[in-house]
Amino acid sequence: MTASLDDLLAFTSFTHDVRNVKRSMWVRNEEQLENDSEHSFQIALMALYLTEQNKLSLDAYKAMGLALVHDILEVYSGDTYVYGTEQDKASKQEREAQAIARLKRQWPSQRLMLNLIDEYETKATAEAKFVYALDKLVPILNNVLDEGRNWQHDHITLDQLQEAKSKKITVDAEIGRYYELVLALLRNKPELFSGKNHPESC
Repeated sequence: MTASLDDLLAFTSFTHDVRNVKRSMWVRNEEQLENDSEHSFQIALMALYLTEQNKLSLDAYKAMGLALVHDILEVYSGDTYVYGTEQDKASKQEREAQAIARLKRQWPSQRLMLNLIDEYETKATAEAKFVYALDKLVPILNNVLDEGRNWQHDHITLDQLQEAKSKKITVDAEIGRYYELVLALLRNKPELFSGKNHPESC
């Protein structure tokens, strides 16, 4: 069925709802928080880059599609900070399940989008595992580029980072390899966690 203008306007409005979801991370060199649209675009572009650069046996277009939709459920569930409260982390699975159900009621004709969301959530394919792991790695890379500003502000240690990230990132061997490289770099840059680069950080 052809989308009416009202349908198109409704979905356009929904894309703004995705952009309105703020993440718990500053944009590099700016005093504003990253939003889900910026984050998803970055993951999609990096998935394309790595797939081609490393000649991975993955469907690059599927990986980009997964990246673009992987967080849109947060329109209804909210973003859950990986270093957030135990209450928020404990309720994450239930909130996200409810959000997916709501998306399926809201956009029943969007089978491709909904199937990609399910594929990502279940990590049913190599592409889904790749994007899932990349989603966990990219914030680390962004923190490195931003001289540890988020880590310093929230008093995150390297041990906390590894506890939160290691099992998730290593579901994909290729992304796991980059994770080991960045860990080696972080071990030699304790100032990224100590706040020496940003003495004003709380």
